[in-house]
Amino acid sequence: MTNNINKRIIISRKSKGYTQKNLAEILNISLPTMNHYETGKRVPNSALLAKLAGVVECDPGWLLTGEEKNTEDHSSTEGFVLVPRYNIEASAGGGSVIHSEQIVDHLAFKADWVHKELGTHPKNLVLVHSMGDSMEPTIRSGDLLLVDRSKSKTDGIYLINLDDGLMVKRVEWLLGGSVVIRGDNTAVSSEQILPATDLEKLHILGRVVWVGSKI
Repeated sequence: MTNNINKRIIISRKSKGYTQKNLAEILNISLPTMNHYETGKRVPNSALLAKLAGVVECDPGWLLTGEEKNTEDHSSTEGFVLVPRYNIEASAGGGSVIHSEQIVDHLAFKADWVHKELGTHPKNLVLVHSMGDSMEPTIRSGDLLLVDRSKSKTDGIYLINLDDGLMVKRVEWLLGGSVVIRGDNTAVSSEQILPATDLEKLHILGRVVWVGSKI
């Protein structure tokens, strides 16, 4: 008995506009397996259900049992929030072009920490890896970056897209509307001043609010 899990999988998938093929690729499973889940021939294990819930942004409890309300805070479960990690790298050097934005997995963070310490909503958060050395010692190559996609114009470290390159840089707004973009490692990074007339070239994707790295 599947308890209509298959129907809820279909509803959740369609609510995000995914095809079976799209979702199968994101979950790293075969299309026939995805089809079996949706026809009720097979039931996903708990780990895959949790990943699926994060991808389609629905409550894992509702997906499993159908008993919990599909609330606004879809990614929360048992005091944690699931944040998607993308297989893109943000250069802390000269710029890295986005090759793919596919979600590869999710990492869990304490919901209270997200709300109280970061002061943001879980839906605003994404994870990417850094590469390059221009932000050392603040950020090293390979560090995992938690990015808040909420719009902000306070000085800080941001994930930005400039000249088709995805970068992590320190951004400072000046009087008159111009912007200073620089790395913390002055030995390898030069300061760039973007005048107000060229701001359309700069796309702020989110502020880096947490850095995780190996010791």
